[in-house]
Amino acid sequence: MKHATRPPRVLSLFLALAMLAPPPAFAAPAEDATALAAFEAGFNEGQAKFDRGEHLEAARTWIAAAANLKETTANRENRAAVYEYVVDAFTRGLQGEKRSEALREAAEALDAYCEAFTRAYGTETPISGKITAARDDFKQRLAAAEAAEAEQAPPIEQPLEGPRDDTPEPLPEPTPPRPWKGLAIGGGVMIGLGVGAAVVAGVGGARGKSLEQQFDSPANMCSLDMPSPDCQGLLDRGKGANSMAIAGAVLAPLLAGAGVALLVVGLKRRGQADKTSFAPALGPGFAGISLRGSF
Repeated sequence: MKHATRPPRVLSLFLALAMLAPPPAFAAPAEDATALAAFEAGFNEGQAKFDRGEHLEAARTWIAAAANLKETTANRENRAAVYEYVVDAFTRGLQGEKRSEALREAAEALDAYCEAFTRAYGTETPISGKITAARDDFKQRLAAAEAAEAEQAPPIEQPLEGPRDDTPEPLPEPTPPRPWKGLAIGGGVMIGLGVGAAVVAGVGGARGKSLEQQFDSPANMCSLDMPSPDCQGLLDRGKGANSMAIAGAVLAPLLAGAGVALLVVGLKRRGQADKTSFAPALGPGFAGISLRGSF
């Protein structure tokens, strides 16, 4: 079947190409000549397919041919004319079509042309009404086809479920409180502090004794009445060591006693099931008690 509007459109298309051709005195750039030749060859090939009734193939061929021409003012009329041919080819090729895949091709192709046109010339330059109307029609048909396909899609099979048991799961039993644990931990900490205070007392006493021996040494010739600066330093450090020893000696039994008391109370609260025992602990420079038990 011959295209109903072919003679005037083909004539106007090639007249436009002739007007765009440069004067004989100036040669067109090689890339422009190549692009125009590819465009003309693609246009003729698409027309031949259209005449044979291969409408969708004709539309694709014309779109590929138009891609040889950049979207510029010089090519605007030619590209618009070719896409009007594309509209005719899609309209005939997709008449009565209900599949979304085929309709999507036409809608996306015309939409891409309109977006490129707007980017090149802005919104003030109108696009061919024939092209925009066809684009909108194909979009509407595409949306309807997708909705119909979604309704006809088979439902997703759900796995078979057995009878539901609405009995609520029992809540986990709360962990019984252990008030004895804090007492036991606090007692252990205080015993540790008491041991530390005892160590401080021992270190302070040893340092004080060493400083006192240095002060009394004949080699240093120290006098309490008029001590030299070095001797005065020995005296000051000795006083500090003695103070440390006294403080440690005072705090050690207090802390250790309080810690033992807390441990005893805590372990009594724990119950009779636990086996706890005290035993003396002896070591170099240390004497105390050790506590054995399970927590």
